[in-house]
Amino acid sequence: MSHFLGHPLRLAISTLKISCLTHLTFTNLFQVSPAQGPSMLPTFTVDGEWIAADMRYRLGRNVEVGDLVLYKIPLFAHQNGVKRVVGMPGDYVLLGTPGEPGDDQMIQVRHLPL
Repeated sequence: MSHFLGHPLRLAISTLKISCLTHLTFTNLFQVSPAQGPSMLPTFTVDGEWIAADMRYRLGRNVEVGDLVLYKIPLFAHQNGVKRVVGMPGDYVLLGTPGEPGDDQMIQVRHLPL
């Protein structure tokens, strides 16, 4: 590290490289965000857990039933939501919770254009 002290330009370039690599990593490889809210109980607690999301599966590539997906909340552009995939395009899924009233209603999962 002592060789950086005599060369401010070299230190600035190294800092810029590390900053760019960090930005690319957290934009394209993985993202870390807090889990908040009760919708993912019991998988996550209401508050205090952190999620590391693999960004290589962006836009639904290689996503399978049972995976957790991270998405942008439309009403809050800077917040993410987390949901479990329960069906893929063409699958039929229950609208309700099994064993509760209305558990016999099903819908077919559609593929939405991006």
